[in-house]
Amino acid sequence: MRNNYFLTKLISSVIVLFIVVSATFILLRTLPGGPFDSEKKLPPHIKANIEKKYKLNEPISNQYVSYMKNIIQLDFGPSYFYTGKSVNEIIAKSFPFSMKIGLISLLFTIFVSLYFAIFLFKNKGGFWTKFINLFLYASVGIPTFLLGAVLIIIFSVKFQILPAALLEKPTSYILPVLTLSIPSISFLTKLMFESMNDTENSMFARNARINNIDSESLLYFYIIKNSLIPFTTAIGPIAAFMITGSFVIESIYSIPGMGRMFVLSIINRDYPLICGLTIVYTIILISLNMMIDFIYPLLDKRIKI
Repeated sequence: MRNNYFLTKLISSVIVLFIVVSATFILLRTLPGGPFDSEKKLPPHIKANIEKKYKLNEPISNQYVSYMKNIIQLDFGPSYFYTGKSVNEIIAKSFPFSMKIGLISLLFTIFVSLYFAIFLFKNKGGFWTKFINLFLYASVGIPTFLLGAVLIIIFSVKFQILPAALLEKPTSYILPVLTLSIPSISFLTKLMFESMNDTENSMFARNARINNIDSESLLYFYIIKNSLIPFTTAIGPIAAFMITGSFVIESIYSIPGMGRMFVLSIINRDYPLICGLTIVYTIILISLNMMIDFIYPLLDKRIKI
């Protein structure tokens, strides 16, 4: 059963990846403008030679077939904007920055979210509970560009205790991680807290109280364990977003990660780089979602795959 499930998920993942790659490729080539159109127009013969070099003068169907053949060989092609560099090189150079920031932010988010959720559950109605709830409601919908700007103004401009850009030393990670984590912490904390409240009122939790299970065991082995399914489900896309890099955050803090490169590739109309980054993002998202699916049976024995 597990092998069949894995094979089904693998096939569906390949189909999703194929659709994403195809849609991205076709949309880029059907939208107005091109990679070599700019405010300062190139002479027609120079533009024609450049398009011939990158085979952009061929029919879209021929370009598509050629591109898919290269993709199968994990060759994302040359960058149109960064002369002399391939998309593979750019991704290999930018991905470690996004991975490092993403993993730190993800671990920080999971730990703090669980801590806040358990604290709120244990201290319902207290002053700190109301204060944390107010903070969560205020921060869950705050735009990351605004949050990042506020943190830079406070900690880098006003007090000058944290660097505002780049990743030159350990303290440089603090502001990007906070900016990336705070909205997700707010969302995951509320999600986990509500899930714990629902689990507390379930039949098996009531039976545990009737059987005189002590409060700590009830909390950690019954309520928390059985409240992790919604929490774990939400972690999948959040982890993919964090690991592949936030477009806004990497731009704000001048981090040369995948998110910033994606923004620049769109501005520069760098078709191969846009497609390559989209493919990497899709693969990571699919892989994390598959991983989450296999974690479910470990959290709840009633779930079979």
